[in-house]
Amino acid sequence: MDAPDDVRRFVWHPDYQGQTNAEARAELLREIESDQRAYALALEGADQHENDALGTVIALERKWGMLSLDWPEVDPAALADAMLAAEWERERRQEMVPLADLSEHAHVTATPPPEDAPEAMRLTNSTARLVVLVVVALALALFLWRAFG
Repeated sequence: MDAPDDVRRFVWHPDYQGQTNAEARAELLREIESDQRAYALALEGADQHENDALGTVIALERKWGMLSLDWPEVDPAALADAMLAAEWERERRQEMVPLADLSEHAHVTATPPPEDAPEAMRLTNSTARLVVLVVVALALALFLWRAFG
């Protein structure tokens, strides 16, 4: 008989070896909440500290973007559950399969704003991400222009 999900232990996994599902989920949840705060702060400070914001945004997008493109807006608990499902699948296979290959085990999307939410509120997250992408592209173009121009 299998153990309940929250008390199953990772035996093989290099990052979670010896931890129960509940312990690994708690660790993931803390990490996701911290990274979502860091992302939000990077967006807020993008005008004053372009390079720092760019570095933070790129690093966090690499880390979580393969799991969910809208990870900054996703409920951290839902994202932790999805990530835990992917990590458990890696444990089951005893192979560090790329997250992109585990999308059927771990995909989550942000909950859309309610229909009665003001239009400005519905565009805020998407607009902020677009602004960051534009700033990143402009900073990269400026860097390349200065370096090779």
